[in-house]
Amino acid sequence: MNFGIKDKKVLVCGGTKGIGRAVANEFAKEGALVHIVARNDSNKVAKEISEKYGTKVFGHNGDLSKADDIKRILGEIENVDVLFINAGGPKPGNLEDLTDEDWHTAYDLTMMSAVRLINAFLPGMLSKKWGRIIASTSVSVYEPIPRLLLSNAVRMAVIGLMRSLSAEYAKDGITFNCIAPGYTLTERIKALFEDTAKKSGITVEDASKKIVEKTDIKRLGKPEEIAATVAFLASERASYITGTVIRVDGGYVASTL
Repeated sequence: MNFGIKDKKVLVCGGTKGIGRAVANEFAKEGALVHIVARNDSNKVAKEISEKYGTKVFGHNGDLSKADDIKRILGEIENVDVLFINAGGPKPGNLEDLTDEDWHTAYDLTMMSAVRLINAFLPGMLSKKWGRIIASTSVSVYEPIPRLLLSNAVRMAVIGLMRSLSAEYAKDGITFNCIAPGYTLTERIKALFEDTAKKSGITVEDASKKIVEKTDIKRLGKPEEIAATVAFLASERASYITGTVIRVDGGYVASTL
């Protein structure tokens, strides 16, 4: 399938690890001009991806929870055609474990990073009458995950933002979609399994097995499988998909909707 994104300018947030790195690889494979942003190692990873696929990949170090860093990155990149919004998940914990500072940090990391990035790059898309904005959320927006109270709550706000913007700007050739990955083989998931095991008094292997058994496919996801969905949503073939959330979870969520 020709995705029609060759030579498109793409910004991948959180592009050095996990799903973000897989997304950067997928766009580079499709011949896009890729920029990755992460707190560190962005130049190193960009070079590795560039050498692997023979395409142009650029790294930018920055903390997406900080407005000044996003402003600086905008100055380095200017306009993009595709924006993939992705950041590390908020810390785990139950209500009694979380402080006001934890809530503010989660809001800045997850919600305000999306608001600031869209504010930065939407005008350029509007000037071209074409753009793709894709935000990574979680299956927790369908089914709250124990001890991920911050993620369960704040990621819902991102979906509300994206749906609202679709209603306002989709007529201008810009689509706004979210993906909701299930349990995917990343460092973040390994850390969550360790947290679950510690709190529940079980092994990490048992914590993982419990999740695997809940999926229809009976395994964890691969970052590359999430990345393929992102590339499709960024493509010309997905031009009539907007304002939605697509689960990529191996059938983890049992809901029929």
